[in-house]
Amino acid sequence: MAETDPLGKNWKLWGGILAFIAAVVILGLIFFPRTPPQPEATPTAPAPSVPVETAPPSTSPSASASKPASGDCPALSTDTSFPNDAPDTEWKRHPAGMLLPVSAEHGPGKMDGEFWRCFSHTPTGAVYAAITLSFDLTGSLVADAAVESSQRDSIVAELKPELAGGSYPVIEGFRVMDSDKDSASIQYLVPSGSEYAALRWDVVWSEKDHDWRLDVSNGLPTASQVSDPSTFTRWE
Repeated sequence: MAETDPLGKNWKLWGGILAFIAAVVILGLIFFPRTPPQPEATPTAPAPSVPVETAPPSTSPSASASKPASGDCPALSTDTSFPNDAPDTEWKRHPAGMLLPVSAEHGPGKMDGEFWRCFSHTPTGAVYAAITLSFDLTGSLVADAAVESSQRDSIVAELKPELAGGSYPVIEGFRVMDSDKDSASIQYLVPSGSEYAALRWDVVWSEKDHDWRLDVSNGLPTASQVSDPSTFTRWE
């Protein structure tokens, strides 16, 4: 019996996030081959109603003072409270094509070409880091977005540069599955029509880089269907 693709053919366009898992049925979701990039491609779902380029500084009572800069990263928030509510967020388009959430307080503080990095050493910083670094790695093949390992090198070797570009789904929300001072696991909510899917990424704090980095020691994540999207925190 034929199955439908709740995320549409453009799911694979998510910078190769699911990479070479295309055409494999994962929990009822079928990921079809990518379609060629189109001029002035737009997200497959409406972008959140926030400014794309600029947003006023946060006036949230949870905002905290910044810590001194570490390495070449700028000073960022030290607010280690759990992100039950999404902080003020901008949306900027990564050079490889995806619209990503950006925070003046939590990062990315550096946007070096296709390597967007430097996030606050906080649970909220991990939320911004995991989705951004995952696209750095899978969309732009920036190996330094992940902790050095043979698994990371294998992933980069198998991904294809031509996967970058095109249109991408909008990340509507997030859910922190686990976190401590130096590690976190985040699920991201991706909509398509009335259906939702979630993708989980792990990050660890790198003392060498003074920044979060992806942990792909168990390979790339797989998608799962979401029956209750209200359990996710929506971006402001």
